[in-house]
Amino acid sequence: MRWMVVVPLKRLATAKSRLRSAVDAPGPALALALACDTVAAALGHVEVLVVCDDPVATAALRQLGATVVAEPEYAGLNGALRHGSALARRADARPAALTGDLPALRAADLAAALDACGPRATFVADAAGAGTTLLAAAVGADLAPRFGPDSAAAHQAIGAVALTPAPSRLRLDVDTAADLAAAAALGLGPHTRAVLAGQLTAPLAS
Repeated sequence: MRWMVVVPLKRLATAKSRLRSAVDAPGPALALALACDTVAAALGHVEVLVVCDDPVATAALRQLGATVVAEPEYAGLNGALRHGSALARRADARPAALTGDLPALRAADLAAALDACGPRATFVADAAGAGTTLLAAAVGADLAPRFGPDSAAAHQAIGAVALTPAPSRLRLDVDTAADLAAAAALGLGPHTRAVLAGQLTAPLAS
């Protein structure tokens, strides 16, 4: 089965507002680094379609090998994912939504999760259990994303199956300094390590 992973990305100037106030690093650079490490890991296994309106992020992610398309006006997060899902389906691929803030992700983690998906819509809950980091569409269907507060419960309510167990690196999205420290313990990707060099109290894992 051919997969296409859809990654939505906010404009860098407004991304990761909670995290940037807690970390001594430029906010836009950190948001871009998180996205680059996520996308680079995903590209090690599947095609990646990024939905993004930020010109700096667009250039960087295209250089990594991702396809980048503009977000429809006023679409919001879930609208951007529906747009990406439609494009994936037109390309005869099964779409999966992936958050763009998984700096410890490795290609093998994503491969294991996608390989474990059955024919039904499937999701991976984040480390806290309330959010969602991966949502795979059912075979032959579009994504029906419900990202936002308590998205894991929202996805389960519409019939998506929780993937358990799921790789810990795939579950660790980064919204706070504590999340970032936990991701560092698992091993950050090179883009995030470069932005954060010397910023964390403990040495960054490789």
